[in-house]
Amino acid sequence: MSGPTDDPTGGGADLATTVQRLVDDAAASQIMLDYARGIDRRDWALVRSCFTDDATVAGTSFGGPLDEYLATLLPGVARFGCTQHFIGNQRRLIDGDTGFTETYLIARHFVDEAGEVESLTVGVRYEDQIVRQGPRWAIKRRDVFSMWRRMGEALPNG
Repeated sequence: MSGPTDDPTGGGADLATTVQRLVDDAAASQIMLDYARGIDRRDWALVRSCFTDDATVAGTSFGGPLDEYLATLLPGVARFGCTQHFIGNQRRLIDGDTGFTETYLIARHFVDEAGEVESLTVGVRYEDQIVRQGPRWAIKRRDVFSMWRRMGEALPNG
């Protein structure tokens, strides 16, 4: 994907521009940290806050408005006793008030709250179009790519 420059100095920009670029990069990285935390702690308000009000999602089995996606995703996650979303490689490209992130993630799903009986482990790649919303960044469009899956010992009831 072509996008904004990877040069953290903005192509020889002044110090203020460089600092702003670094601040924006750090703020953009917070989106996925908050998303993973929200999913694993079942904090659906935190998950929702990672997206703009008009966000859309295109996934392996869904495409459309965010709220319709979350209406399917969140109950599916909640049926597991616990989950752990581990963020791997992430690429962030910021250009003014818009940007792009590509994030690799491994999500482990357990039947029990103690995390002793593994049910499902998946490898996922997210491609997110992000926008600045005041001091925060949020996802405007998310494309979800399932890379692999491994079934564990059991599936949760329900």
